[in-house]
Formats: sequence, structure tokens, C-alpha cells
Amino acid sequence: MYKANLKNILTRKEERTLDLSLIPHVGDTLQLREPDKFFLVHGVTHIIESESSEFDIFVEPIDRTYWMNEI
Repeated sequence: MYKANLKNILTRKEERTLDLSLIPHVGDTLQLREPDKFFLVHGVTHIIESESSEFDIFVEPIDRTYWMNEI
């Protein structure tokens, strides 16, 4: 598992910290079910200072309509 810190690129605040089995790619969409949120991935940074597999994932909040139009 990878520790992933979701960081909002618009507010520069951390949205949430998650344990992920896969690291998303730029352009991928992430959906969190609680609360129901969608995020567009803009960048991924591997934090090499720690010995763990920790990543910062820079995201933009999007709404469900935007996500559905991209399909």
C-alpha cells in the first residue's frame, strides 16, 4: 500500500490522506465515496526523504457533471 496525500491545487490545502494500492496518473479521476467527491489528478510527487512509499497527489475538485462529460 502507498500512503497518498491528496492536495488541492486551488486552495493548497490537504484534502485527505489515503492508503492506495495503485498510484494514479496525471489526468486520472479519483472518486471518494464519503463525502461524494471527484478529483482530477494534475501531478504526482514521490516523497523520497522517507523510507516509506509516500506520495503527494495534486488534485483539482471537479463535479460529477464534469466527470460524466469526460467519459
